[in-house]
Amino acid sequence: MKRIFFNILLFLLPLVFLIYLIPFDRRQRFIQLKEDCSCRGIWLFDRVHHNITSVDIAFFGSSKTINGIMDEYIEKQLNIPSVHVVNFGYCRYGVNIYFVLLKEILRSKKPKLLFLEVRGEENRYSHPVFPYIADANDIFLATPFFNRDLVRDYFDSFLYRLKLLKVQYFKKDPVLPFRTSEFGYIGSSDTASKAFMEKVKLEHNRPVIQLDPLERYLYMTYPNRYLKKLSELCIENHIKLIFFYFPEYCSHVNEPPEMKIYRKYGNVLIPPHEIFNDPDNWGDEAHLNRAGARKLSEWVAGQIRKNVESFY
Repeated sequence: MKRIFFNILLFLLPLVFLIYLIPFDRRQRFIQLKEDCSCRGIWLFDRVHHNITSVDIAFFGSSKTINGIMDEYIEKQLNIPSVHVVNFGYCRYGVNIYFVLLKEILRSKKPKLLFLEVRGEENRYSHPVFPYIADANDIFLATPFFNRDLVRDYFDSFLYRLKLLKVQYFKKDPVLPFRTSEFGYIGSSDTASKAFMEKVKLEHNRPVIQLDPLERYLYMTYPNRYLKKLSELCIENHIKLIFFYFPEYCSHVNEPPEMKIYRKYGNVLIPPHEIFNDPDNWGDEAHLNRAGARKLSEWVAGQIRKNVESFY
């Protein structure tokens, strides 16, 4: 039985490597994410590769950033000729996606500033979309330590490659027009009810069991590895990395717990807590509405204007 299994494995390994060697249309990798994050993947790809407008200031983060950073408004507030701001937020958490997104952006654009969303608790796992948009070397050379999703990412990446090759060579999809929008902010004018947000406040301020230093170190080993890789990529390409804190509604956590780690790699901006403590600024328990996003974006624009020389 073991010999049969070994022979099957020997047969499959060359097939796996062959699948990763066959070239495919890079745009399809993002097109086939059409059911994820409101088709944001293909907009992101086209903004980078098929829009001649530069990307000078980029924002990375989760749906909090998508709903909280008004890139067009910040660009107008800065009013600096030839400086273009883009919100590249993508739904859900996982630091490794920011590394592969920056690699993709650097294929066509050269940002000068990169703002990265950080929160009260960093996610320690792989982003669900990482295996679909990462290059083969980033998949197979992914950080193995404390990476519970390593095998899943291998498997999902392989199946996705099979899907891409099937689409490319056997089942041609209609050509999808380029997405021409320059900005990535998507927000809502809705305002969550005060009664609902009061319940959210109570939930966010419940006592939590604090990790001891060793536990926190182990907990953060995987995301910290990708923060380091992201920082190294920024240094290599002369990009200034800046972290911006995005707390929960009425959070008692005044600054991110990993402040010392973030400061190793760049400045940390902590917006006024009044923005996040006002229930009228929230569309739901996790996302700012347009009113809140405008206040946050105005503050961010002011920070860039005041420190433009040090940022650049």
